[in-house]
Amino acid sequence: MPRITRETIFQFILSALLVFPGIAHAGQADPEDYLGSKQLVLEIRYCECEATKPDSRPSDLLPGFLEESSILRVAVSAEDKGFVSSPEISIGYEFSRIKDSSVKFKFNYAGAYTTRSGNSSGQGQLLLERGQWVNLFGSRRESETGSLHTNVAVRLVEPGGF
Repeated sequence: MPRITRETIFQFILSALLVFPGIAHAGQADPEDYLGSKQLVLEIRYCECEATKPDSRPSDLLPGFLEESSILRVAVSAEDKGFVSSPEISIGYEFSRIKDSSVKFKFNYAGAYTTRSGNSSGQGQLLLERGQWVNLFGSRRESETGSLHTNVAVRLVEPGGF
């Protein structure tokens, strides 16, 4: 009896998808419909760099942070909760619109950021205004080579408004 390997199964599935492309969409929502149902984008930036100057507001991000940081985006709606992650960062979130406002949201979060020099994490609740950056959490450590920073910031934007 011939042995069925993962490669054989993969080749069979790939062949079936090429021959019958409609199978790939059977029972799945169209990504355009999904993204179209979401009104906002949560933009998450993270970096092993300084995000704000000491004693500055959490929304006063440094231009260097915005240039150097990695980015993760997820489509969300005004009343939404979920989880997003990459190899370096993971964040659970929940939004709720502030009554009588289309630009202010209550934002609950819990997240962790792992780098080669360590970990940082944070959790909390804050008022998030559409388009405004907020530095969520980070860390600063002194080493022989100087200060080591990690920071995570978020903002809420319109789709295509980055």
